[in-house]
Amino acid sequence: MPKKAQIHVHVVSHTHWDREWYFPFHRFRVYLNRTLKQVLDLLEQNPDYRHFVLDGQAVILEDYVEIFPEEKDRLRRQVQAGRLSIGPWYILPDEFLVSGEATVRNLLMGDAVCRAFGGRQTVGYMPDSFGHLAQMPQILRKAGLDSFIFTRGHGEELETLGTEYWWRAPDGSTVLTVNQRTGYWNFAALGYRELWENNTRRRPDFSLAQARTEALLTEYAGLANVNVFLFNNGVDHMLPQPELPAWLARLRLAFPHVTFQHSSFEAFIRAVKNAKPRLRTYQGELLSGKYHFILSGVWSARMYLKQLNDRAQTLLEKVTEPLAVYAWLTGGVDYPQETLDYAWKRLLQNHPHDSICGCSTDEVHREMVPRFEGVLQTAEQLVRDRLEALSPYIGAGEEDERQPTLVLFNPLTFARTEVVERLLILPPGLDIRELELLDPKGRRVPFEVVWAEEAERFWNVDLPTEIYPEPQRELYDLYYVQSFPQQRTKRRKAPEITNCFAWIRFVARDVPALSHQVYRLQKRGPARKAATVQPRVSATRNRLENEFCRVTVHRNGIVDLLHKPSGVLYQGLNLLADTEDVGDEYDYAPARHSQTVTSRVCRGTVEPAEATGLCARLRVRFDFPLPRRILSHRRRRSRRRVACPVQVEVTLRAGSPLVEFVTTVENRAEDHRLRVHFPAPFRTDRIYSDGAFLINARSTEVPRVEDWAQAPLPTRPQQDFSFLHDGRHGLAVFNRGLPEVEAIPTRTGTTLALTLLRCVGWLSRADGLRNGDAGPRIATPEAQCPGRHVFHYAVAAFRGDPIDAGLKRLADAYKSPLLLKQGQRSHTLWKGRSLLSVASPRVAVSAVKKHRSRNSVILRLYNLTGKPVRETVRSEVRVKRAWYTDLLEKRLERIELRDPHGVPVRLGAHEIVTLEIAF
Repeated sequence: MPKKAQIHVHVVSHTHWDREWYFPFHRFRVYLNRTLKQVLDLLEQNPDYRHFVLDGQAVILEDYVEIFPEEKDRLRRQVQAGRLSIGPWYILPDEFLVSGEATVRNLLMGDAVCRAFGGRQTVGYMPDSFGHLAQMPQILRKAGLDSFIFTRGHGEELETLGTEYWWRAPDGSTVLTVNQRTGYWNFAALGYRELWENNTRRRPDFSLAQARTEALLTEYAGLANVNVFLFNNGVDHMLPQPELPAWLARLRLAFPHVTFQHSSFEAFIRAVKNAKPRLRTYQGELLSGKYHFILSGVWSARMYLKQLNDRAQTLLEKVTEPLAVYAWLTGGVDYPQETLDYAWKRLLQNHPHDSICGCSTDEVHREMVPRFEGVLQTAEQLVRDRLEALSPYIGAGEEDERQPTLVLFNPLTFARTEVVERLLILPPGLDIRELELLDPKGRRVPFEVVWAEEAERFWNVDLPTEIYPEPQRELYDLYYVQSFPQQRTKRRKAPEITNCFAWIRFVARDVPALSHQVYRLQKRGPARKAATVQPRVSATRNRLENEFCRVTVHRNGIVDLLHKPSGVLYQGLNLLADTEDVGDEYDYAPARHSQTVTSRVCRGTVEPAEATGLCARLRVRFDFPLPRRILSHRRRRSRRRVACPVQVEVTLRAGSPLVEFVTTVENRAEDHRLRVHFPAPFRTDRIYSDGAFLINARSTEVPRVEDWAQAPLPTRPQQDFSFLHDGRHGLAVFNRGLPEVEAIPTRTGTTLALTLLRCVGWLSRADGLRNGDAGPRIATPEAQCPGRHVFHYAVAAFRGDPIDAGLKRLADAYKSPLLLKQGQRSHTLWKGRSLLSVASPRVAVSAVKKHRSRNSVILRLYNLTGKPVRETVRSEVRVKRAWYTDLLEKRLERIELRDPHGVPVRLGAHEIVTLEIAF
């Protein structure tokens, strides 16, 4: 670019707003109120102050008008006048710690809020998130956005790309992308020596502003591909600069070859497009830290938050919304749109990058827990209400109480055969030994009574309405085993005894997709035709076996797995490995004298927890001695050790390839990272991880770099599972809310390491792996995560193609078990029909919900493969019409229906497709 070529600088005034970080939400909202008041006053009183960007998120509008509802009209007027930009997001998330569907809902909710305030900005602006998804260009395009402006995520490739380029998603979608290499704050606090001085009464110095401008112009001349530069006049929680218009006039005189325009991101993007540059193309995720910290340690900081988020996301996406759609269409139950919106907003308010990442103060993260609990309580009650509509617990008459029913609901879009278990409360007088279970076709189903006893019921201890068996078990143990054992009795004929409690287990075969089945529990009658004989689980003192695998459990919790179909033996699975961590909430860092302690030397006890023909469970207990903490010089761990009690439950079910683990750890140590290792007996240079609408393939090698802001680390983010694969055989590890993994090359193979805990005591430190602080140095003792932690994960060996092996469906079923509701025979019981089903394991489903404004169903699918797929979505309910829509649920194309029970769908390679279906 010639030295004196005409340069066009777009100066965008903005504030980046962390709702919570080093202060909690309510403290920051006081600052927000002051900031927005000044912005509105300045826009109204100074016509030369042309524009302000209110970050990329709409939630702060709601935060402001909740206190000042009269200000909504002022905000709307400025938005409609084109002087205030809002959205397009609801919040600015960490993309790798939330589901792909949550990212879509973020845009959908942001669009709805922005429309109420006058409309969103049409640029995918995300200044401070810690990396970006490979599928983000497709997500943006399908939400009506064709550009993206961001800061973090690039490595060496930016030297070739320049700051403007085309970013391509795996499906081929592209967006015009601008990297803020010099920071979203590069023109902030103009005229001040330090950023923070802008929010004080100090006076700015124009000579400093002129020097900053000259330095930026020189730097951008070597970075930009066009003569249109973006200068960002703002940073975190920054007030507007009233003097900016006057100073831009002076800068025009100081730099006559430069035009300075007080502008918006939209105007800047238009100017770049109008320049018609020849830009390079980049494809892939953005997870490197050459120019700005990437802060990958947040994937494992405060793991309890990630677990709560996973529970809430899974419940909303995979259970509550599909069940609400089913109840609405099949039974006429009102769809709870407003209540679901409330739950989604509460969940999204925990998704900002400083929140879900766990890199804020203890007070901030304490406030997140009630938000998660509010989402869970809301979603669970919606499920309870709809299951009660499916099968009322109180029958239409007394005769119904003698014939209880079990209503099984499958919230997923594929048929399932699984072992189901639940605690039942049976009416008095029924002899459990004389009962039989009949399937929907009237065939006798082999079922097991694991245990049964009679007891008096507690008022308002509503065990039948719990939607999953684990809370039932926990409540029963709390009340009847631990607290009031005198309420239990085996006197079957005592008149004061009112109920029999029975834990039952059976195999539910071929439960239709997105539908329910009804089983009847009744007194045994004449001989009936039996259902198909089910496979069984055998158990010995330390071994479990079914048709898929043989599992040997050792006294230290380590497991050996023989995959019977392939004959491959996987030894040493579930090894606990603990290493010091001298980092902070943002990043893991080993000490100079690193030390790893493993559970290999531990010796505990192996005992049968349960052993029936349909399910067997072994329990291992041992103490894991860990170094107490890091020493004050932070170069090594202390020699003093503390015993951390560990319990590992290993479960194998009939007909399932999954070996399930529930590992409970009492953490009494500090400054450490606890992981669980799964070694595979083969070498691979790739680790594959479930992500947002994509299975990511990442290298197991860590590049050596120099002069990066943050060097690459070997840990990787994941959603529901990761796997290792050598082309013939594979090992997959599934998880519930454990988003960090690493593939470790070994002498004999490759080990997949799953992080369980990362315990640190500081929000930020400057003496770890990074080149400086990532935030304020604030002590966070609660980030040491003391106390009891429960981790759920599973492992499965497979052979052949991992997509055809159905790993995604195994993950969905592992996280969303079949729902079993105890009810009574009633005339209101619906006849179950499969509402929506997807046959191919190559197509995954992320959403089943009602359209926001029309009486139709939204179904979101995506292609797991790199080849086009044609699929037919089947329904036993007659389909009237169907359309392709964008992610904001706007119709794009009507689908021709040749079969009233099938919707043909075409999906390109790695494409996300949203359907609207009218029944």
